[in-house]
Amino acid sequence: MKVNKHLLIFLSLFLLLSTLVSVVVYKFFPLLFYHTVYLCQKMTHALSLQLPGNVGMLFFTIIFVILLLTAIKFLATLLRIYRLRSYLLKNTSKYTPFAPQLKNLGLTNKVVTIQSEKPFAFCFGIRSPKIYVSSALISLFTKDEYENILCHEKHHLENRDALTLFVAHMVESLFPFFPLLSDLIMAYRTEREMLADRAATQGGANKNLISIFHKLLRYEPDCNYAMVPAIADPHTLEVRIRSLIHGSLYRPIVSWKNVLLSLFSLGVMFFFIIVPVGATELHCVQTNYFQTPTGYSSLR
Repeated sequence: MKVNKHLLIFLSLFLLLSTLVSVVVYKFFPLLFYHTVYLCQKMTHALSLQLPGNVGMLFFTIIFVILLLTAIKFLATLLRIYRLRSYLLKNTSKYTPFAPQLKNLGLTNKVVTIQSEKPFAFCFGIRSPKIYVSSALISLFTKDEYENILCHEKHHLENRDALTLFVAHMVESLFPFFPLLSDLIMAYRTEREMLADRAATQGGANKNLISIFHKLLRYEPDCNYAMVPAIADPHTLEVRIRSLIHGSLYRPIVSWKNVLLSLFSLGVMFFFIIVPVGATELHCVQTNYFQTPTGYSSLR
């Protein structure tokens, strides 16, 4: 199994960010128990601010809201994957055309036909990924064009791009406060699609691929291609067409806003980790008070 460097990068980012978040949560989690109140004394002196006594509760509330939003986004991502998987299983067809062609390309039992009125082709799956092509795509393209599409998707299949995109989007959904991940994922998707286009045009088949793109542009995307490597990915199609026609090089675009927000999020996490925190435990003791000429006394 081929493992590209991008998979290692996304896994490393996951380990780094999950470690930082775990340390922050572990540090402030005791706030839930025993009526513990955190008094950030050194932080107060450093900032010269009069922070309220329940500042720990404020920090925990912020962390809780972030974790809740993260859980919602993570579940939404899992739901999208489940819906796509259910759609493919429900519409799978036993008809597999061009069997000799699949054998020549080494794709026997690796291509699944899906009954659909819209053309699409993409790789999907984690343990045993396959190429999914719609019946509309098979009827729309010529035999040579269909072979180019299979070569494109075969490149994704051999490089396990579906697995890498799955991991990348899981990391993105788990850490929405690190928006730089979105730019990294887009750069990865575009680069992999361009490499797959190059694999499909070996032998001077640029005209076939341009014709394929021209036909695909007439149709609205049938599903969300954000999480699967697909030849009809609308987010990367324009760049790839320019590269085929004009030979222009692709340069990843990174938003400075996302960079600054990501650095700010990292700074906040490091701040929470290194700030000295003292804990005072408040015990509830029932006390009866009575007034005396000199003030108040208590009876236990």
